[in-house]
Amino acid sequence: MRFTPPAIIGMRRVVFRSTGTKEIGAAKRIGAQIIESFWTDSGRGAEPLKLRNDNVTIGELITRYEQNAGQRPSTIRSNARSLRMIVKTVHGGDPDQKSAVLLTANLIREFEKRQIERAEKRATAATRSKFIERVRTSTASYVRQARSIIALRKMKFYEGMKLPDLTGFRGETVETPHRSLPRPLDMKALTAMNDAAPTLAESDPGAYVAHLLFSRVGLRNIEIVNARVHWISDGSIGIVNRPEEDFFSKGCEGWVPIAPDVLKEILRFQPLCTDGYLVPGANRTERHDAVYRRHSKWVAHWIRDRAKTSYELRRYAGSRLLDMGATIFEVRDFLRHRDVQTTQLWYAYRLQNRQLRTIGMRDLIPN
Repeated sequence: MRFTPPAIIGMRRVVFRSTGTKEIGAAKRIGAQIIESFWTDSGRGAEPLKLRNDNVTIGELITRYEQNAGQRPSTIRSNARSLRMIVKTVHGGDPDQKSAVLLTANLIREFEKRQIERAEKRATAATRSKFIERVRTSTASYVRQARSIIALRKMKFYEGMKLPDLTGFRGETVETPHRSLPRPLDMKALTAMNDAAPTLAESDPGAYVAHLLFSRVGLRNIEIVNARVHWISDGSIGIVNRPEEDFFSKGCEGWVPIAPDVLKEILRFQPLCTDGYLVPGANRTERHDAVYRRHSKWVAHWIRDRAKTSYELRRYAGSRLLDMGATIFEVRDFLRHRDVQTTQLWYAYRLQNRQLRTIGMRDLIPN
């Protein structure tokens, strides 16, 4: 930084000082303190500021993140665990005691290299391809979680802390496995599953309500477990951050419309619910079991060879909307993806053979 302090004995001079950081927020703070010292004590207080090189530790960074992050507790734990694991894998020892100066692009490259080397040693000739693919997927996930701690929108958490330049750590890419095109579900199997739904309603109301929220409303597992009646207003359910209920939405917040007959069917089971939740169950454990285990096991009778059987119904709900004439942007809003590119990744193939509508003689002016 460069500035001109007040004149001393009639002489003015230009002063150059380093803030010791490239992070904008920290640089502004240190710069303001340096300038203030020249106005109050002729710059004597600027010397310690200029000489500071005490970047925060990983542990201090994580502690500040945990204090300020407005995310699900499980998400916060996963992100912190991933950052610690990356640092420990490359540098060993206690990651909390390491300086944040280690958060560089080279750390990402070295972590990825070691993960693949470890996988190469464990894989056999027969399993190598799939094993390496799984490791690349998990490596990308760990890096994404660790980076979320120092995302640009979260830098306000660290005001007053001295941070190194984190640009490289944020921007370094890792190789991700090639994803094949999504496979459409078998319509005969879906028809058979739909025919079996009334029987599920009688035998397992919790799994049945979860089924409706997956297939008709396109909700995620964690959203279904936490959904309550008071989330519903004017025919839509609000999937928004609710800190007072310890719920934080994944992806984007939004209001998802529910068809009137579907809403009526869901609310029919309210006498079996507790504390205003939509899924019947005596407690969170029972609701969790209905959504994650019992419904998944039931769906697996018809949807096979898929990693997430219940989640396939959420994806199918997006496909069904496209088939009914919705745009890719409307499907993005329905599923609450952060980026339309995510929606396109899963659903662009559904639009390839859609026939463009024509404008007839009587169609120029909308009715």
